[in-house]
Formats: sequence, C-alpha cells, structure tokens
Amino acid sequence: MLTQRESAGQQDALSPDEVPASRRLGWRLPKRRFLAAKIWPGNLATWRLASQQDAVTGRTTWINTFRARSDRVIAIGRILLAFGSFYIVWLDSAHPPDSPELVFVLLLAYLSYAVIAAVLVWRTEISRVRGTLIRQVIDVASFAVFMFLTDGASSPFFMFMPFTLLAATLHWRWKGAFWTAIVSVGVLLFLVATDTGMPVDPDVGATTDVSRILFMVVSGILLVWLGAHQEEVRTELLRLVEKTPAVPVGREWPAKVALDYAAHVMRVPRALLIWSDADEPWTYLAVWDQGVSEIRQLPPQRYMPLTAERLQHASLLISDATASRLLIHRGEGRFSQAGGEGPLISPALIADFQIESAVSVSFTVGDLEARLFLLDPRTLTLDDVAIAEIIADRLKSLFYQATLVRKLSDAAAVEERIRIGRDLHDGVLQSLAGTALQLQALRSLDANDAIQLLDERLAAIQAMLTEEQRDLRIFIRALEPGDALGNGNDFQIKAQFDALVERLRQQWSIDFRFDLDPPDPRLPATAIYELSRMISEATANAARHGAARSVRARLRLDAGTVVLTVDDDGTGFGFGRRLEHAELESSNAGPRSLRERAAARGGTLTIDQVAQWTRIIIQFPTQL
Repeated sequence: MLTQRESAGQQDALSPDEVPASRRLGWRLPKRRFLAAKIWPGNLATWRLASQQDAVTGRTTWINTFRARSDRVIAIGRILLAFGSFYIVWLDSAHPPDSPELVFVLLLAYLSYAVIAAVLVWRTEISRVRGTLIRQVIDVASFAVFMFLTDGASSPFFMFMPFTLLAATLHWRWKGAFWTAIVSVGVLLFLVATDTGMPVDPDVGATTDVSRILFMVVSGILLVWLGAHQEEVRTELLRLVEKTPAVPVGREWPAKVALDYAAHVMRVPRALLIWSDADEPWTYLAVWDQGVSEIRQLPPQRYMPLTAERLQHASLLISDATASRLLIHRGEGRFSQAGGEGPLISPALIADFQIESAVSVSFTVGDLEARLFLLDPRTLTLDDVAIAEIIADRLKSLFYQATLVRKLSDAAAVEERIRIGRDLHDGVLQSLAGTALQLQALRSLDANDAIQLLDERLAAIQAMLTEEQRDLRIFIRALEPGDALGNGNDFQIKAQFDALVERLRQQWSIDFRFDLDPPDPRLPATAIYELSRMISEATANAARHGAARSVRARLRLDAGTVVLTVDDDGTGFGFGRRLEHAELESSNAGPRSLRERAAARGGTLTIDQVAQWTRIIIQFPTQL
C-alpha cells in the first residue's frame, strides 16, 4: 500500500508539526478533538485572514467595477427623484412648508447637482469609482434637510431615504446598508423626538412616522443581509478563479492540488476524494485534513459502493450522515429529501472519517469515476451545492488533463521502445550479421593461404567489432536523460562517413562508393546519426537479401533538405516500377525500418528501378 503525505503550506492550515500524531499516522480522527478544532476561534480567524489576504486584489477590482456600473443607474435615479420632488411639493399644497422659497431653491440646487453628477458619470467612456462617498453624503444630507424643512418624519421627502439606502447597498454592500440605515433611523427618531405633538396627538401623523421608522429598520436589516450574502457569493466566486489548480508533472494523479483547491474555495477543514480507474485494480483515496494530504491505494471493496445506486451521480447536501438525512440536487436548483431503505452513504466511510455534515459531488472522466466529500462546512446552504458542482467541473478538467498526460506518456514509452528496437536492428544486429558472414568465410579458406588471410580477416573483424562497440556506447549515452546529440550544433560529416564506408566494405565484402554534394557539408548530430543508420540498413539489405556486389551512395543537400540516394546491383525488391512513400506505407511494402526512420524525421522513402540498379531515395529536412 502506497502512502504520500505532503503539507499544503497555506496560511489557513496547520503545519505538520502542529497536527497531532494521531492525525499524521492515520486518517481515523477522535471526534471530540476534531470538534474542538472546528470551533476554535483562532482557526476561524485564520480562515478569515487568509481569505482577505488571498483575494484582496481580485476582490477589490471586482467590487470597484461593479460600483462603477452601479453609478450610472444611481445617477438616473437621482435625476428622477429630483424631478419628482418638484411635483410632490406642488401636490402637497395642503401642507406647505414654512419656507417654500428656500425649499424650492434647495430642490433646484439638488436637481442641478443631480444633472451635473449624471453628466460626469455618463460622459466617462469607461466608468470608474470616483466621488461615490461624496455623492452619498450629499444625498443623505439633502434628505435630512428637506425632511427637517417640511413635515419632519411625515415629510414627502421620505422617498430619499430608500434611495440612499439602496445606493449605499450597491456601493458598499452590507457595510453601506448598515451605516446608512443607522443614519436614516437616527434622523427619523430625531425628527419624531423634536415633533412635540406626535406622542399625544395621533392626528399629526404618528402612525405614518412609526410605520416609516419600522420600514427603515426592516429594510435596513434585509439589505444588510442582502449585501452580506452578495459579498459572500462574490468571495466564493473569486476563490474559484484566483487559485487555479495545476496538473502535477509526471504520472501522478492530481489529488493533492485538487483537494487543496476544493478546501480553499469551500473553506472546509477536511475533504475526501475517492476515485477508481477501470485500468487499475484498486481504489484511490485522498484525504485533506487542515493542510495535510494523504493518498492511499485501497482494495475496491473497502468503501464501495460509496452511495446507494440511485445516488451514484447525484450532488448531495448531507446534514446528518449517520441518520441518512440529506438533500438530493435534482437540477436547476431543485432539491428533494432522500428516502428509501438501507444506508445512503457507505457506513465504513462514515465510521472511519467521523462524517457528520458534508457536501458531496461526483464527476466522471472516461472510465474514471470520482466523488468529492467536503466535510464539516461551517454552515450548510443550498448555495454550497452549486459551488461544489463548479469545483467538480474544475477537478474533472484537471483529471482529464492528467489522463491525457498518462496516455501521452504511455505512447511516448511505446514509441521510444520502437525507436530503440529499430536502432538495435539497424546497428548492432546488422554488424553481428556481417561479422557472422566474415567468420563463415574463414572456414572456406584454402589451407595454403589460411595463415596470411586469417590474420588479415581477423584484424578486419576486430576493427569492425571495436567500431561497433564505440557506436553502442554512443547509443547508450543517447538514452540517458538530458543527453542531446550535439546539442543542436552542426558537424562536418566527411570523415565520419569515410569511416562508415570503409567499415561497410569490410563487413559485407562489397564494392562501396560514396559521394557528398557539397564535398564537406555540415549537419546536426541527430541527422548524421540517422543517415549512418539508414546507409547501414540499406547496404545490409542489398548485400544479405539482394546479393549485391556493388553499392553506390550519394548524399546531397538541397535547400534545407537532405537527399540520400543508394543504388545497388542486387536482385532488388521485385516491384519493377517506381513506388512513392504513400504507396509503400499503404501496402506495407519495402524496407519497413527505412520507411519508419524517414517518416520519423518528417521525410519520405521512394524505391525505383534504374536499368540494372535498384535505387532507394530518402528525403527529409535537415532540422526537425
């Protein structure tokens, strides 16, 4: 059983040294210890501090852009309010103010201010947060003055109060609603207190005054809650995007970063992720507890099934796991109470992790099925399910990327094995075959010439083996991580190919001629290596299978393209005509190793018959 522990190193998590040994050594937690940690004020303060520090930049930007957009709507409302005030004053002629001229002048001044403010806000091409607090103070002061100059708490200018309260909520959310409500209720109470006739004479508008005070109190409470809820939703949405999980390097499943991300967004102290892959014989379990991560491989039957079959792909809001009290998300925000007989959540899972309340969502990636448990949230709301489903979509993408990385890794490993096999076939095996032919030729030597020829032949075989030993060392070094043949530099190739030609002459006992155009070109080391293998393979095929006695090879560079032509006088491939790469590929004809090598370099292989010569033409770009 494999175990992997890592510390998230976040501000809202305990360090491994602070985590009790019972947590570090296993996942079964004492219930009373966990509950103490859950309600510890220091933990809550740490969570709040981390939330403020993590999201301060993004939250400020988002809030300010929303305030800027709200400014335009508020500016229109301010103008409509000012115009409406003139009409209301005219309608309320039965209760004229003590100083109608002063009220009229102040209303005209307020209308001018409203128009100027609207022009400044709307003329700005891109709305920015400027002067909102000053405008709010002017609005609050205006309604206080207008109400004081007219009928006090019963004044028709009371309509300014809801306007300023809503504007403050749009600008500063619950804080704006709270302080504006306090000021508004304070102004109303002051106006009521200074109206000496109200407490004893109901006819002076006592009912209206009290109802307006009650209206402002209730409105303030509701808008404070609305602003707080709006801020919490924005904060959660910001946490969704401010810490994007990254796919780990290698073949590891991204469980740790997935749980770090989920716990960070939902602000939960613990989280579980359980998943299984049809290609693997076990179930994975990842535990996140106060920043400490643990990943284990378990027998499939340990916790399976995680949920009742009808809840396999459902999103769950679990209020009491032991009593199977939970809500099922039916989609589009509709929830229903879970029913039926039998346990709805795996009893073994509940017992091992002391699960009480949780939010649980599932996701599927191909044959991989996973379920996320966000344990012991501070409060359970329906919004938690919506946020958890968004998290599940992010984790689904994360695991999909990890699955692709694994498939690409497997494909790369297969391709590398094929390349190694091709190099061994075209290199060591061909050299051993040539050496075997040389040794077989020694057995047919005439006794009179045996001593002299034997010494020459053995010296040639020894030289071939020494050369092949050197090539094999280069081949092994090229397999080491970080090794790059020549590091992309170009090298002169004439001396290297002269040595290759001499070795092939001795190895196959043939007449071999090699030409270069230009006489001493420069090529990358990888291209030189591939060309030497191609020439060796083409020569071996001609000598062994075509019984060729003469081989002519020509290497030409043509505008960034390498053109290798190999002619031999052997029996050929029996095609009798020219075959291009596409036809050779579709019919699986010709030398497969040469065809695959050419294709791997982005090139082509062509086979042709020229008089008594069989011709092989290989073309590929000098740079991959």
